Amino acid sequence: MSTRMQALSVVKVDDVIFGLGAGGQDKLLLVYEVDDNGFSARHITTQMTFKFGRDGKTWGNATDGYVTIVSTAKLTPDMYEVALGLDRKFAARPEYPDGILTKAEIQLLLTHKRFFEARLLPGP
Repeated sequence: MSTRMQALSVVKVDDVIFGLGAGGQDKLLLVYEVDDNGFSARHITTQMTFKFGRDGKTWGNATDGYVTIVSTAKLTPDMYEVALGLDRKFAARPEYPDGILTKAEIQLLLTHKRFFEARLLPGP
């Protein structure tokens, strides 16, 4: 089993992972369901959901576009807590001013791509 497949085989609920859309859009994703065939994850800022095979690629009816997981690196504890808070915030769809992002949330959104790109999975 390749290193990529090994990393994807241990993805679990509440992991924050990183994917790229078909057009190169970065996706900060929270895993919310896992089974033997794959896992489901929610894009934190849009709340769009995706179902992935164990190869890290969306499968089935990918009505929200295709995404490939490129990193399963563990965020630092501080970054992880901010990511979970962002997911809760976007899920709640708060009205102004409750929806204003904190400095930590802004920092995460500006730096998560660089963090994950420095820790990419081996190619497919």
